[in-house]
Amino acid sequence: MFDTAQALNLSSSGSRAAAPDGSNPSTGLDHVQNWRHQSNAGSAFGASAEPPAADSLQVQPEGNALRSAYSTSSIGSHSRNRKNVSGSTAVTPTLAGGLGGLAGIEERALEVETFLSEQSPLRSWVRWMAKSGLKEWCIPCGLMAVVLVKWCAGLGGWSGRGMPPKFGDFEAQRHWLELTLHLPYSDWYWYDKDWWGLDYPPLTAWISLLCAKVATLVPGLSPSLALDTSRGSESALLAVFMRSTVLILDLLLYVPSVLFFLNRRLAGRSLRTRSVASISVLLQPALILIDSGHFQYNSVMLGLCALCFALLYSFLPNPGASVATAGFAGSSPPLLQTSSAQENAARTKIKSVTRQLSYQYILAAVTFSCALGFKQMALYFAPAIFSVMLGRCWGLKHIRFDKGFALFAGLSAAVIATFFLMLLPWLTSLSQLQQILIRVFPLARGLFEDKVANLWCFLSCLPVPQRFKLRNVMSISSLARLSLLTTLIAILPTCVHLFWAGMQTVSIETSIDADTRARNSGASVAGSVKGDASLAGASLRDEALPSGTRRTRKSSVAGSDAGTERMSIFSGRTAGGTAVRRPPVLSNYLGDQRPVTMVVPSPAAAILPYALLSVSMAFFLFGFQTHEKSILIPLLPLTLLMSSKGDAYSGGAGATDWEWAVLSNNLATFSMWPLLRKDGLIVQYVVITLIWNWAIGYEPFAHLREARKLFVGWFSAAVTAAILALHAAEVALPALIPSSIWTPIISRYPDLFPVLNVLLCAPCFGLVWLWSMKRQMEVGFAAGLDSLSLLQGLLRKPQTKGVRKGS
Repeated sequence: MFDTAQALNLSSSGSRAAAPDGSNPSTGLDHVQNWRHQSNAGSAFGASAEPPAADSLQVQPEGNALRSAYSTSSIGSHSRNRKNVSGSTAVTPTLAGGLGGLAGIEERALEVETFLSEQSPLRSWVRWMAKSGLKEWCIPCGLMAVVLVKWCAGLGGWSGRGMPPKFGDFEAQRHWLELTLHLPYSDWYWYDKDWWGLDYPPLTAWISLLCAKVATLVPGLSPSLALDTSRGSESALLAVFMRSTVLILDLLLYVPSVLFFLNRRLAGRSLRTRSVASISVLLQPALILIDSGHFQYNSVMLGLCALCFALLYSFLPNPGASVATAGFAGSSPPLLQTSSAQENAARTKIKSVTRQLSYQYILAAVTFSCALGFKQMALYFAPAIFSVMLGRCWGLKHIRFDKGFALFAGLSAAVIATFFLMLLPWLTSLSQLQQILIRVFPLARGLFEDKVANLWCFLSCLPVPQRFKLRNVMSISSLARLSLLTTLIAILPTCVHLFWAGMQTVSIETSIDADTRARNSGASVAGSVKGDASLAGASLRDEALPSGTRRTRKSSVAGSDAGTERMSIFSGRTAGGTAVRRPPVLSNYLGDQRPVTMVVPSPAAAILPYALLSVSMAFFLFGFQTHEKSILIPLLPLTLLMSSKGDAYSGGAGATDWEWAVLSNNLATFSMWPLLRKDGLIVQYVVITLIWNWAIGYEPFAHLREARKLFVGWFSAAVTAAILALHAAEVALPALIPSSIWTPIISRYPDLFPVLNVLLCAPCFGLVWLWSMKRQMEVGFAAGLDSLSLLQGLLRKPQTKGVRKGS
């Protein structure tokens, strides 16, 4: 604990405002001002946080200030410290003052100590780079570190190395290069199915052919790709080439897609935050160990999926953008424009956002179709993607039928065209298409492969008599139907919620359009200066304010919601969708042009990562023909939720998501431990996992001495202790127990430790699935997607006649 003089010194130095570009060094108290979330119901929009001081909002770049103002105004009336719900005066905690007593000093010292405990080596390095004026080099340097780690992971063994007769996944991928290079298209899915026959969709075959063509240009590599005679080839040159193809495809598809998604999700956040999040995600150990170690091309499919997620991650229209930008497009200043010009500008801007979003959805359909065309496991995301797209089509249909039908037709045409191009050589024969389906979806293989931590393998590992095992009670076809039914039941609530979010997003966009047009059309030239929500006047007054004290416009909140957990930014919208309480926009019309969209995600975008996690995890837990590497699929949306350790943004919800994401990544990596050990990747498993946890600052046992209020803290400590205990037992038991006793035990139970692995990981993954649905509902509730409005929307048609008339 800090002493009194030290705490006072920190309090005085911590009151300085950070530079907008974040280049100045930050003290502990600069970050302590982000108050942590104290409620169980978190909001993705910062709805559950205590409002920061007003003068702390404007020291950030414009996008961050917009988002911070939005969070502050959306929660201001709900704060426990607010005296008047309808007024504009709020009592906010001030960290720079109130240190007259010993209690205040101790509280401040505790806050500084908490801040220091939430640091990480990666975060400290990024801060040092920013202090040195090199913050733009954080991500490039991080990428070089990622490439180095992945290449070092490839220096070890791979799947099936030196294990004849069939070897492993490395030989399968090499064989597909050989097969596509020497055989015509019509033989690709028929040739020697007993020797790693091609069982992936056509885009995998096309990329294999491309890699094989490049391989023919490398001197000395052709013998390793000769038809039939090269089977089992493991030359050093071939290994380097194959490892290089994984790394190059990763850099071309996965890395840009992840950075694109994080830049959209963290829009308005500082470059330092985005850098920490990007490097943390790209150093994910599970994907590195499988693709660069075990050897597969999962990053291609995951990269295409991440690009699809980024295109679906939309933002709400900016209510002030149309009026602000109209004056710069025309000949007269924005404050002197006629109401007709303002109305036309408003309609044009809002409609352009809606149209652009529809185009993004069509492009997302193309990218996701490519992901499906590369690896069929992308189907884990398909129900969620289909639900949000169909929800938008249905929402546009309620506005005007031709708009909804046009988007649906565009999405259908994009999907059909994409698969038509991938399947073009096989479309001339029905038997060829049937063979592709049989190879891609092999229902005869069984319910699961090896020891995978899902429900079915968990049940089979339970110590019950053999006659009660599922495989002895039901046939393969019956098990497949049971798996399908269980999966559909598990994903149904998530998909319905996501469908409703897509509909509501359209309704909110249209309501903002109608409200903006009504506001502009009812204002005269003189009234625009004086009225129009006093935006212009506020801007002129703000220009005279000192730096860091510019006012922001706050929206009103219904008094009935005060003091409750319902921190919804759209709770004022009526059931008919005709009135929306608009998020605040910084009123600086005489400055830079206002962006067309805000940095606030739409309801559909806000719940999308959680819905993708919920649906994909349900497929992993209850799906048919699941293997241990399939956990990489639900890990993608969960890992993309990471920002940085102790992130107090959005009321502390980011910190909770971070802890669940790190725990799940460690758990997923451990669930693949039997496979990695078989591949000879023990050193890579230990080193990469430890380096990643150290770099991001994960310390599951650090706070056990304190009364932690979050369940995930205790759960993480318990799971980590169990993982370490199993690893210790696997090493210590053979050494401690005499061989005369241990050898018969391990001979009778050869899968003892893999079974214990499944018994630990499967229930934990089930808990992660339940948490993802809980978080989805919380975030949806904060966005106005409560169950009552959902039932009302499903039971009656939205009232949009007024909107239809103006559109």
